[in-house]
Amino acid sequence: MSDLLERLREETRSLHEQTEHLLYTESLRGGTLSVDEYVHLLLIHGAFHQALERAIDSQATFFQAYTPDIRRKTPWLLADLAQVNQAIPSLPGLFTNWLPAELVGAAYVGEGSMLGGKTVWHYLQQSPVLQPLLGQARFYRGYGADTGPNWRAFGAFVTNQPTTDSNAIIDGARRAFLLYGDLFERTRRSLIIP
Repeated sequence: MSDLLERLREETRSLHEQTEHLLYTESLRGGTLSVDEYVHLLLIHGAFHQALERAIDSQATFFQAYTPDIRRKTPWLLADLAQVNQAIPSLPGLFTNWLPAELVGAAYVGEGSMLGGKTVWHYLQQSPVLQPLLGQARFYRGYGADTGPNWRAFGAFVTNQPTTDSNAIIDGARRAFLLYGDLFERTRRSLIIP
């Protein structure tokens, strides 16, 4: 593992754990995640990934080696949300004016969600009320067999960033984790969730 990837992991660990806890971890692990909570998770991820993908697309030359076309999650989220008659909420301002290096940090958070997606998918299977929605569900299935290779390719992309950008990349990852907390509240308003 590169020094920068190790720093990212270590310096964002508490924010990562805080974000996981926020996203209905207890209900998920207990097999009691409700349909509203599941939809809320999709809305949060949808807002995050759609905005991040647009920001990355606006820096196409910088992100060419990131191979953004194979990393798009928005189509999966749109399909999953369509099953429950929802759309990705329009939340302007996400990732606006972020530097490319900061977006690399945000991409670290987004790509990390694909690593955790396999575990989340397993937990989703334990929630009986979600079974009718999971047959066609796509987002939490993630990259499937390509998860490991895609993560390693992302790691190489991060490792090849200039060392002068390291602090900005880590700052971007921190801000991206905090953004999940903001999105939790902003998207919650569109649902009736206690």
